[in-house]
Amino acid sequence: MQLHRTISCVAALALALPAAACGDDAADDDDDNGAVDAAAGADAADPPDADIPGVVYVQIEHLARPGINEALLITPAFLAGYNATAPTFEGVPSDVLDAVVAEAQTVLKAIYLGSCLLNGALGLDAASGVKPAGITCHDVGPAIWEENALDGVTLTAASLTASQAYADKVAGQFLPDVMRIDTSGPSGYLTLCGDADTAPLLCGGRKLNEDVIDITYNYLINGAGTTSGTFDQVRALTGDGVAFSSNDADNSGNVSAPDPTNPNQFHGNVSDTFPYSAPPL
Repeated sequence: MQLHRTISCVAALALALPAAACGDDAADDDDDNGAVDAAAGADAADPPDADIPGVVYVQIEHLARPGINEALLITPAFLAGYNATAPTFEGVPSDVLDAVVAEAQTVLKAIYLGSCLLNGALGLDAASGVKPAGITCHDVGPAIWEENALDGVTLTAASLTASQAYADKVAGQFLPDVMRIDTSGPSGYLTLCGDADTAPLLCGGRKLNEDVIDITYNYLINGAGTTSGTFDQVRALTGDGVAFSSNDADNSGNVSAPDPTNPNQFHGNVSDTFPYSAPPL
């Protein structure tokens, strides 16, 4: 199987999923809006506003955990259609939903294989290298490809099996993309619903100072095995290099130390009381 061909085949189905639209008036009953309503389901749009006759609101974004839909869907029509749906995907034809999930899993396979490939480039073996979603790489470096496959495309049977297992695990843990909060446990983005193999994965909500992108990358690429500290190659893979605060004691979940000389980032400390916002700068 060739990974780029898989992506192309999935992308060809993009026309099956309609693009989402911003709010429009009910009188504008064109085919695009009708298609969105059909694919998005009854819960994607509110009834007409009683205070503004003729106005219908249409959902334009479905977002709970940053970096999920934006990172895993590469076809614009798939992303737009996904954003128009409810987490239940009610009303979406099963063949379209299967195509969207397949694209997300294709991207996940690439993340797994890329992590294992880079282990070899960094001189790391499967035991000492990164472990995507906690899974030890089946192989590292160029060994993920068939011997003598100089095109860098033809994967071994073991690579196909291992990358599919990773994609199935992660998709099951993060889809549907909702924010779960179990009040019987501690709050925090790294609070597991059970253990690291449980689906869904996270049940602790999110605190305002938590580096959700670092936490997500860290899990996808290294099974949450990277800790905060001096910047190095592994941390370069598992974090985005952007910190909440220049004072690392105020950060949570970042995998690399902040750079206090960077004026284009950082956030003031949030309040412990409602509305929990930082004072104006």
